[in-house]
Amino acid sequence: MQYATINRERREAERGLIGTCPICEISVRPRCGRIRVAHWYHPPGHFDHRWEPETEWHRKWKNSFPKEWQEVCHRAGSGERHLADVKAPNGQVLEFQHSPISEEERSSREMIHGNMFWVVDGLRLKNDRQRFYDALRFRKVVHESPLTFIVPTTSSMLLRKWENSQKIVFFDFGELDEPSDPVRFKASVLWGSFPVPQKGGAILRPILRAKFLDSMTKNSPLVGVEGDVKPVQALVPAWMRPSRHHQRL
Repeated sequence: MQYATINRERREAERGLIGTCPICEISVRPRCGRIRVAHWYHPPGHFDHRWEPETEWHRKWKNSFPKEWQEVCHRAGSGERHLADVKAPNGQVLEFQHSPISEEERSSREMIHGNMFWVVDGLRLKNDRQRFYDALRFRKVVHESPLTFIVPTTSSMLLRKWENSQKIVFFDFGELDEPSDPVRFKASVLWGSFPVPQKGGAILRPILRAKFLDSMTKNSPLVGVEGDVKPVQALVPAWMRPSRHHQRL
């Protein structure tokens, strides 16, 4: 947890301070070591509200947005409360996911937040990036404006883990291309994976990182990349072939 409340003010963790958790109102203390990023922690025996240990990747993403948008307490219709990593004034929630997450927890957060996107660290495991781009070698172009592909998920564990999500999932593979990447762009992109009706395939759309941040901070349309990329022939299920459904995305 990056922020706790002290005298009604949101404060980051610093040695010597004692804060209050904005959800359960229990006293929390700072942990400011040399390895992990500084954060607030609950005393032993108290449930830590599903928070995962924050990494530099996680903190860097959150700090791309105004302080008052970060760790906003969100109350679901059931009364359950959860801290959204980022919540814009228009209600759009962003959840940044580095650690593994269960299907039950993913589904629960999607129900709590409603209007949300996931941003997933695609570099957490050694082979995730390579296997994602291996899947892209079997891409089929749905349309070119914005550039949208369908790819089989068989070779990519990362895609298979997130294929049941009912929200758009953006995979972050860092800001540098590799010479062997089958699809490359002039600037850093996030790969948006859209909900699909069946398992076995993913609908992917590259979004320039800068455009993504502009869209979130300025409440502007999320604009995809335009391009002319030739499809690679592959055996894919019938439902994955271009259709009117895909054209409406």
